[in-house]
Amino acid sequence: MTLRAHFAGAAAVVAALSITGFTAPGIQLTPDAPSPPGPGASQPAAGPHQPGAAGPHWNTGAPHSPQLLHQLAGPVSRTGMPAMAAPHPRGVDVADYQHPGGAAINWQQVARAGYRFAAIKATEGTYYVNPYGAADVASARRAGLYTAYYHFAIPNGPGGAAQADYAVRQSHFAPGSHLLPFELDIEYNPYGPNECYGLSQRSMVGWIASFSNEIRRLTGQLPMIYTTADWWNTCTGGNRSFGANPLWVAAYGFGSPPLPAGWRTWTFWQFSSSGTVPGIRTPGNTDVDYFNGAQVTLIDPGNQRTTAGSRVGLQIQSLSAAAGETLRYTASGLPPGLTIGGNGAITGIASRAGVYRVTVRAANGFGGAGSVTFTWQV
Repeated sequence: MTLRAHFAGAAAVVAALSITGFTAPGIQLTPDAPSPPGPGASQPAAGPHQPGAAGPHWNTGAPHSPQLLHQLAGPVSRTGMPAMAAPHPRGVDVADYQHPGGAAINWQQVARAGYRFAAIKATEGTYYVNPYGAADVASARRAGLYTAYYHFAIPNGPGGAAQADYAVRQSHFAPGSHLLPFELDIEYNPYGPNECYGLSQRSMVGWIASFSNEIRRLTGQLPMIYTTADWWNTCTGGNRSFGANPLWVAAYGFGSPPLPAGWRTWTFWQFSSSGTVPGIRTPGNTDVDYFNGAQVTLIDPGNQRTTAGSRVGLQIQSLSAAAGETLRYTASGLPPGLTIGGNGAITGIASRAGVYRVTVRAANGFGGAGSVTFTWQV
């Protein structure tokens, strides 16, 4: 499943999220959340987003590095919640830290509060698995949220491919209903003073490419990349090779987030670490995000294989449609005998053997459009 997002009509007004490959009020922010310690301490005392685990990898239970969480914390008046033309559906980002004392997250309550998606930490390096990750993903999906597993990268540890293998194996990731592509969290080093993990820019780019390529090989999808413009431009030298990977950007205090080099727009934007979300027992210390409602983003359903003469039923789904947005679907290159309906359902009986390159396009009523291309073997 190759994930490719093509954007058009960036100023289009969209009613809600648009992410295919799945079926389908209110953020409160604490004005001045305490800040976690900066990067460089070997084992700081417990604080916001920092569960105080012992050992050299004391930050495993946190969703992100202390430096990034500090950047995202701040008063409500500067959380980057501007008046935007297109509605931007909201989501959350959670880890072990969001389970104080082993408390469960009430994902039904999160959904009732209007949140549409969640990123859930799965792994870090090749030494940590979030003990709540699998249950959170399952419960969030049952509640109707679109969910993403993410891996916290340790680039000065094992190579990118090895960490991708570990992340997929330990999370048991497989594309499916309400499950977004795997996410790579690549950001400030929580375990040392060098924010780039001591790697050269060239080595960092190579590590990221290795991880991305292996995730694509294992899952059929390009991973999403979570980062900040500052870290990316510093540690990769502003590399522009990853624009096909959907961007989950972290930035606080902006009307529109600054973009790392190589991306023309963002797909997800984490705009604060100071959220209070119903159903999550870390008031004032929950990461909150937007999906870019001005885009129609299609996630490849994967390379398909069908026996000639067999009946086909493949649904290209979207969060926009689930949230009430009307999309118009078209397709080219379908195997003979197959057609796509206006709701994104590909049906029919494949009548001729061959290998077909299929492109599915979707557009909203305001000029926004997206497409995805995959192979169909009959």
